[in-house]
Amino acid sequence: MSIRDALTLKNWRGQLNGQPIELTRPSALDLIEALEVTAKNPTHLSAWLVMRHLVEDGAPVFSSVDEVLRCDALMIQRVSALIEQLYAEGRD
Repeated sequence: MSIRDALTLKNWRGQLNGQPIELTRPSALDLIEALEVTAKNPTHLSAWLVMRHLVEDGAPVFSSVDEVLRCDALMIQRVSALIEQLYAEGRD
């Protein structure tokens, strides 16, 4: 992770359980919306993060939070943990 990539919102590409994964980096607007989701429905934050940031070939993998909620809980937890790291980029 680099500060240049974070500031220019370059997608993050890596591996999760040996599988390639691509995540969009959060913008300031994403942060505001994440705060709103947290205030209104904190139990759905992980699902919202995955819906908003997980992409495949540049397109969103999921179209709704409900769609994410029907997926494997452990995998969603792992993906959302990676996304949360992107929200913390540059803090150190």
